[in-house]
Amino acid sequence: MKTFSVCCLLMIAYYTCETVNANVYFKATKPNNEWWSSTIFYQVYPRSFKDSNKDGIGDLKGITQKLDHFVDLGIETLWVGPFFKSPMDDMGYDVEDFYMIDPIFGTMSDLEELVFEMNKRNLKLVIDLIPNHSSYKCEWFEKSIKQEGKYKDYYIWHNASNQDEVLSNSSVTPIPPNNWLSIFVGSAWTWNEQRKQFYYHQFSKEQPDFDMRNPDVKQQILDVIEFWMDKGVTGFRFDALKFLYENVSLLDEPFKPGMSNASEYVELNHIYTSNQPEIIDSVLEWRAFMDDYIQRKNKSISSLMSSESYSPVNILMQYYGNFTNPGAQIPFNLALVRFPKDDHIVKSIDTIINDWLADLPENAVANWVIENHDNLRTSSKFGALTVPMFTALKLALPGIDVTYYGSEIGMEDNMYLRPEQITDDNLAGGPRLSRPRDYQRCPMQWDDSINAGFTEEKKSWLPVNPNYYKMNVETQKKIPTSNYNFYKKMSQLRKTETLKNGDLQTYNITQSIYILKRSLLEHESYIVVTNFGSETETVILSNVIRDVKDELFVYLGSENSAYRTGSKVSTVSTGYPLQLRPQSVVVLTDKYIEPETPSNNASSSTESSLKFISFICVFVLSRCFL
Repeated sequence: MKTFSVCCLLMIAYYTCETVNANVYFKATKPNNEWWSSTIFYQVYPRSFKDSNKDGIGDLKGITQKLDHFVDLGIETLWVGPFFKSPMDDMGYDVEDFYMIDPIFGTMSDLEELVFEMNKRNLKLVIDLIPNHSSYKCEWFEKSIKQEGKYKDYYIWHNASNQDEVLSNSSVTPIPPNNWLSIFVGSAWTWNEQRKQFYYHQFSKEQPDFDMRNPDVKQQILDVIEFWMDKGVTGFRFDALKFLYENVSLLDEPFKPGMSNASEYVELNHIYTSNQPEIIDSVLEWRAFMDDYIQRKNKSISSLMSSESYSPVNILMQYYGNFTNPGAQIPFNLALVRFPKDDHIVKSIDTIINDWLADLPENAVANWVIENHDNLRTSSKFGALTVPMFTALKLALPGIDVTYYGSEIGMEDNMYLRPEQITDDNLAGGPRLSRPRDYQRCPMQWDDSINAGFTEEKKSWLPVNPNYYKMNVETQKKIPTSNYNFYKKMSQLRKTETLKNGDLQTYNITQSIYILKRSLLEHESYIVVTNFGSETETVILSNVIRDVKDELFVYLGSENSAYRTGSKVSTVSTGYPLQLRPQSVVVLTDKYIEPETPSNNASSSTESSLKFISFICVFVLSRCFL
């Protein structure tokens, strides 16, 4: 029976994948020594991270309390979501006062303490800035309604299409200037009875859009930037830049082919209200201002500019600027956030990587986003077992990783809203305590105490996911094969010269198997092999990757891969080739890796069996001859 089993294994081992060439080949340029060039950019959603004052809502002091968490994970940069004073009609993305911290998050002294403690740990702070609009409660908007001084044209105001009739007859309903729609719902124009004009809003009517062509508005944004940099902020994530400008023609937007519903945002082609060319000019202007600030203030490190825009790749590449006129260092690459779950997942991932790297400007740095506050988490979209797979991929890719809070433990979206949080208004996108996209914003799961250690209040602002009793930071720290420790080891790997400055090759060899290789002359290589399929696959790496050594070592394997650190893998068809279980990943290297002790792999089991057999043989022989 043993002989038969061995023969079967040998037959399986001879299974070979068709020899292929690399799909993506990204030749590393000269090393970028900027502090941000290979950073992990960790997104903290402040409402949900840590509550320090027992009100059920996360705050700045809560973030300060957890700074050692980032040090332990090897994270250098924190992006903290909006904390400006706000009526919270859009969870802080509707700013009432750009110079004030909302009391629910704390005080200015709390921010100063946060910056001080971050500096002690060599952590950098990046904050959200929303230049497209303010809250309707903003003092600037109230003055604009009254047409006071420079604020008169701070926002986009326009007469009704039937303005003369409206002014002469109060019973006449004002008609908007054109067919432009809000991305939330309905017309993008709201009538203001006091000013007798419409104001424009890409989002809700509580979020009027600035007129970014107004020089006073432009200067106001620069003043806001300088104010927060004076407070110790290293950089900004500029939100919703796709909507920053609108075409001055005010022409109606055309329908998409085959569409005809004038009230549905998705049916119009938004050629006049998104991705206008002036956006790039503003990006370059902000970057120049931030660079000038660093020089004026004689700062020791450079600032960091990131931007959020769900725009085509060719437009986002313009956000980078160029060598003589630089733009954002991190124009968020959001393609991996939104690609669909289907049978073409491997092809989709490879295409996204290729599309971004193919047109990357010289000396620009790539970035990779897989989760954020507006989209499904990986574990909810693709399944819990895929978490280390995507962790390995994104942390092995060249450039900057963007990590959403909780990703390090594989947090899942919480679909359990309390009954009082689910109303008709919620579902319609109107005033609400929460909305469907808040599923991704549930509280961070720190430990197995009440409310996962997020708050001591009985109720948190959103319910904690019921799985917190087993899925939390403290529990996973104690488990060597946990998502937390997998993430931590991949973070450590990013410190190597190979991952910071090496070449990238990708291999899309089947619908299930996807491979990344990072290599650097005179340094060790690393190969990430993922199996997105539903069957165990045998991969003969020498048939896929040229000039690979006959034997590699496992740097890291996901819990369900059956491989442990230090295990050996043959790259040829004889010996012990890679047999990768479904929904698993291994990271291989040609550098010797000390085996884990005690080892849990098959070889240790075989060794124990041989020792036991030897002991029996010695015992029997001794009985025979004594």
